[in-house]
Amino acid sequence: METKALVEAALFVADRPLSLARLAAVLNLSEQAVARLVQALADEYATPDRGVELISEGGGYVLRVKGELASAVRPFAPHQDIPEQTLRTLAVIAYHAPVLQSQVVKMRGQRAYGQIGELIARGFVAAEVQGPTKVLTVTPALLAYFGVSSLDELRTQLGPVDPSPTSD
Repeated sequence: METKALVEAALFVADRPLSLARLAAVLNLSEQAVARLVQALADEYATPDRGVELISEGGGYVLRVKGELASAVRPFAPHQDIPEQTLRTLAVIAYHAPVLQSQVVKMRGQRAYGQIGELIARGFVAAEVQGPTKVLTVTPALLAYFGVSSLDELRTQLGPVDPSPTSD
């Protein structure tokens, strides 16, 4: 069995970045061998005719859709059933994160409570209780969903955010 194909398959099915150590242990290879294979795969994916890229993220490696293609293929991605108003609330959270839930509700209206609950259930937003409210932050799952590596990159992709609760 081709070891480069094994590394590629592992990266493809993983739902989080995989470290060289983890890949090496599971695939019964040395870390040096895995590092060479990862670099070879990254070089292959770096060409303009490929739709995915292999990047270093969070102490490991991950395959993701190239940023310039993410919006074009998003309709094929899971979770396309997120209502527009929930996406608007998500954009407000991402743009202002970390942000108090009470501030999001002031900007988006009372329906934001339910929308925030849905975003937490989907794993896109994390909430930490702080007094009578919660502090909301985005999760790595959200960054992966949008095909970005950082919150700043996501904010750039989102562009200006209109927090108004119109059409709720």
